[in-house]
Amino acid sequence: MSDHSSQIDFPRTSNEFLMDPRFYKQKGSKKRWSFLKSSIVFLGLIIGIIELVVLGLFFVQISWQYRQPPLLGELNNLVPEFPVHQVLFRQDPSATIDHQNEDSRNATRDNWLSYIPRGNGFINVNDSERYTLPDPIPFKGNHAYSIAVFHQLHCLYAIMDVYNQLSSPASELPRDSTHEHDSHSHQHSHNHVDHCFRYLRQSLLCCGDTALEGQDPNTDTQGTDGTGAVHMCKDYDAIRDWAERNRIVDTKHN
Repeated sequence: MSDHSSQIDFPRTSNEFLMDPRFYKQKGSKKRWSFLKSSIVFLGLIIGIIELVVLGLFFVQISWQYRQPPLLGELNNLVPEFPVHQVLFRQDPSATIDHQNEDSRNATRDNWLSYIPRGNGFINVNDSERYTLPDPIPFKGNHAYSIAVFHQLHCLYAIMDVYNQLSSPASELPRDSTHEHDSHSHQHSHNHVDHCFRYLRQSLLCCGDTALEGQDPNTDTQGTDGTGAVHMCKDYDAIRDWAERNRIVDTKHN
C-alpha cells in the first residue's frame, strides 16, 4: 500500500514553473552588471573630459606666458592687433607733386594728410611706468606716446617736402627753421631730415618686408619699381580709426 503522505515526483520535460526563482536571479545579475559597466564607462568619460579641459587650460596658460608679441605689434598689448590682408602695390601719382605748380604741392599734402588721424597718432597711457616703454611725452597733463606708423609717415613726408623745396628754384630753404606741432616740435631742414633718414632706416630694418618684387612693367630696362607685387599688410584704415578713437587732441599737422 502506497504512502499518500509521500510526495510523488513527476518527470518534466519543460520548465513548467513560470515563477522559477533561478531565472530572476540570473536576470537580476545581468542587469546589475550591465548598469555597473555603463556607470564605469560614463565615469571614465567624465574623467577624460575633465582631464582634457585641465590640460587645455594648462597649455593655454603656458602658451600665453611665453607668447611672443605679433610681428610689428605693440609689446605691452596697449594697442590691439589688426587684420592682415594682401595688398597689391600700384603706382600712386597723387602721392608726389608734378613739380609744375603750387596747386600740385597742396594737393599732394592733402593726400598725405588723409592718412593721418586726428590727433596725429598720439595716445595717452596711464601708469606708463608699469610697462616696457620709454619715458612718456608730457603733454597737457597726459603721458603721450606716438604710434610709430604715423611718425614714420610724418618723417617720410618731411623728407619729400624738403626735397620739393630744394628742387624748386622759386624757394630758398633755411637750414634750421622750427616746425611746430601740437605735441612736439622739430627743427626743419638738415637736422629734421637727418633724423628722418635714421629713423626710417631703422623702421625698414624692423619691418623686414619679404614680398617678392619683379620687373618694372613700365620699362624694358631690367629692374623693379615695386609695383605689381603683393604684400601682406596690416589693415591701415583700422589702425587709423583706432588712433582717432584714442586721440588726445582733435587737430592734425598743419
